[in-house]
Amino acid sequence: MKKKYRYTIIISMMLLLNGCGGKGDSSQEIIHSEVSTFTLEEKKFLHTLFLTEYLWYDQVSASVDYNQYQYPQEMIDDLRIDPPDKWSFMISQKSYESLANQQTSGFGFRYRSDFKVYLVRIDAPAWGKLQRGDQIIAVDGESPSIQKIDEVSKNLNVPAIFTVQRDAKTIDVALTPRAYNYKVTQEEILHRQSKKIGYLRFDAFTENSVTEIEHAFDHFHTTGIDELVIDLRYNGGGSIDTASILLDNITNKYPGQRQMYLDWNANNQNKNSNYYFEEKELQDGNELTMSRVVFLVTKGSASASETLINALIPYLGRNNIITIGDTTHGKPVGMSGKKYGKHYYFLINFTVNNTAGDNSGFDGIPATCSAKDDLSHQRGDSNESMLKTALHYLETGLCL
Repeated sequence: MKKKYRYTIIISMMLLLNGCGGKGDSSQEIIHSEVSTFTLEEKKFLHTLFLTEYLWYDQVSASVDYNQYQYPQEMIDDLRIDPPDKWSFMISQKSYESLANQQTSGFGFRYRSDFKVYLVRIDAPAWGKLQRGDQIIAVDGESPSIQKIDEVSKNLNVPAIFTVQRDAKTIDVALTPRAYNYKVTQEEILHRQSKKIGYLRFDAFTENSVTEIEHAFDHFHTTGIDELVIDLRYNGGGSIDTASILLDNITNKYPGQRQMYLDWNANNQNKNSNYYFEEKELQDGNELTMSRVVFLVTKGSASASETLINALIPYLGRNNIITIGDTTHGKPVGMSGKKYGKHYYFLINFTVNNTAGDNSGFDGIPATCSAKDDLSHQRGDSNESMLKTALHYLETGLCL
């Protein structure tokens, strides 16, 4: 498979970092704790990035009092143009590399404000122990709180007892937080009437997930699926390279044709980039020829998730791109990280457009069919509301 450009579109720090231990991670505390030093030279470097490479460079103040900033994110928040920019951020080199390599530490689950679990990372310490829909009612005998879960998640290699309510039963689950690698894909074959439907859970467009994608499409291709459902409901984005490779696997009907392009500001048009479907001789043989695709989406489906959906519209047609759930996040722009010392700066640099010149829009992509994120069923369960609606649409062309 040919190498593509190495750009990255990443959603906000909160979406990136939540889930290492749970919902309660504080993005500002994490950002501040990662700062080694923030020198005058680095402040000038950051300001220059805003004045030159930032998409809305012409709206940034040329005069800045550098002395008022102790942390990079404070300066970014002051200089970014909001609205629409609510995403530009700084991340440490260590954290960036961990995210790219699908490495982190803690328990590996996410929960809502009512302490109900909605996601467990694949192969995380909580995988196979906590379940989607578990209601946390105690942690080590104490009432659950963001602070308590954060505290035990950082106490690596020390077991904690989570008391949860599951299916009207109260059970104790022993979890030990640790450093771990996780997966972002899980595929299944669903049989409906005479059709085979490929279901792909895809949680993040990481650079390392390409091998997982190839494995999933090997399975789909060998099985000979008739329809494809891709579950992006919590996928906040990531690498455009990975989105491009996923497009290659969805359809091999358009070799050499442009998938999408990046459009920088007026001063950086030389950095504009195109992404193409693989040439025929470079195809691996596991690519599908899907004429329509269903996506399960929520407000948490952002950035590269929206790019993927939008890129298919000129080729498959809007009516053959079915979105089930809720309107997506609304991030039609991306970042190309710049490194200074031990810090990576991701400022919004470009819009991401499909080959017809359209982007996914700041209002997000509307749902073809509305459906709730049903925590009473596991993802991939055909009775789960979003997937059930998708399957019904594939069979009837109607929403539930």
